[in-house]
Amino acid sequence: LASSLSASRAVAPRASRAFRDARSSARRTARRARAPARVAAKLEDTPKFVRDSRDDAKAAQPPDAGRTAADVEAFIADLSGDAKGDSPVTQTLNKEFGLSDGATPFVRVRDGRGSLTKVTLTHPSGSYVDVYLKGGNVASWVLASGGEVLYVPDDASFKKHAPTDGGNPVCFPQFGAGGERPGSVGAAKMPEDGFANRMEWRIGETGTYASSDGTSCPFVTLELTDDDSSRAAFNHNFKLTQEISLEHNALKVKMTCANTGSTAFEYAIGRKAHIAVSDVREGDVYYVGFEDCVVLDNCLHPTKPRVRFTKDLDAMSERCFKLDGPTDKVYLATEDLATGVEVGTGCTVFAQNLSGERGCVDRAVFNPWEASPKTYRWYAGLGIGNFGKLRVAEPDTKSSTEIQYKVVDSTPSIGIREDFELFEKVNARNMFARPKIDLSNAELPDDMQ
Repeated sequence: LASSLSASRAVAPRASRAFRDARSSARRTARRARAPARVAAKLEDTPKFVRDSRDDAKAAQPPDAGRTAADVEAFIADLSGDAKGDSPVTQTLNKEFGLSDGATPFVRVRDGRGSLTKVTLTHPSGSYVDVYLKGGNVASWVLASGGEVLYVPDDASFKKHAPTDGGNPVCFPQFGAGGERPGSVGAAKMPEDGFANRMEWRIGETGTYASSDGTSCPFVTLELTDDDSSRAAFNHNFKLTQEISLEHNALKVKMTCANTGSTAFEYAIGRKAHIAVSDVREGDVYYVGFEDCVVLDNCLHPTKPRVRFTKDLDAMSERCFKLDGPTDKVYLATEDLATGVEVGTGCTVFAQNLSGERGCVDRAVFNPWEASPKTYRWYAGLGIGNFGKLRVAEPDTKSSTEIQYKVVDSTPSIGIREDFELFEKVNARNMFARPKIDLSNAELPDDMQ
């Protein structure tokens, strides 16, 4: 009996280990079987266009937020154009320029953040933009899916004018900080990106037009003229207009500068969009389309040449490059339609020139990185305009240029990176594939015979 018990004790541990090994193997097999399903489900999920800070705010709200009788009444009043909380001036502007067909409130004038007056353009698909009169800045562009295209810091100040460090502000008559940089008009007192993004714009006209697919699209025309404050930094007479229109997935802006004085002047003009992206420190945010042009890198050390040709860069950087550090570049004479930034969630926002070689042929990419620790992670700067060769306004003349920002569901950099990886593999293979040399009949030196 004792020998039988000892034998059972000796066999039991071996059986237990075998059982544990079999169970572990089964678990590993099950995990491997489930992994492809999880990956497939992740790829099939509808991608969220951009990080939306409103999600956190919504989570902090009570469950019935937006569903109370007062909220519903306010929503209906907003759609009907009866905004009781707006200032008398804003209500008057809304009665004059507001536009609705009963189903879609195409144009509404409302009090926005900081009690500043804003014009809201709404597309029949549900997308809309907010344009602030103080600064002429497009401070918000929301797609029909609910994704915000433009980034504005949560703590941005709207006290004096719409913020210039967010949204899509206009640059006139200077781009950037001036001095030796491109876009400078040589005025000592000129603020960064000019003064038009700090002045009060007036509504000139509102309306709708039929797009290529027959949809009615809203537009607003804003006007700006010189005054004492502008002439203190730029002593010229001008009239600047911008016609902003909204289509399903595109924001169009037509800018016109008229010289109303007796002397000619040079000026830079364009827009400086802050595109909302996924976290630039963790996501894949790539710029694409900057090929075969001149690039001026303001982040390089002063001892290094700032002006370069993209064809002199490596094959990868010429076709696309990742936003992974401080960036302040101006690209001259770029492609009209191919320049853009991938936001890291499967979409690309393109900055496109619609006026040919006489239009906005230059681009700017920018992000201060850790110099702006609270905001740099959530946007990629993409400017479009005339920043290198300044435009010239002769007396009693005017010129126009048209641009658009367009959202496309594509990621061009994926194909570019795959091509580059294949290119590197081929080069590596060729490097190690050395030709064979037959030394059997070769004449060798005496010391090697």
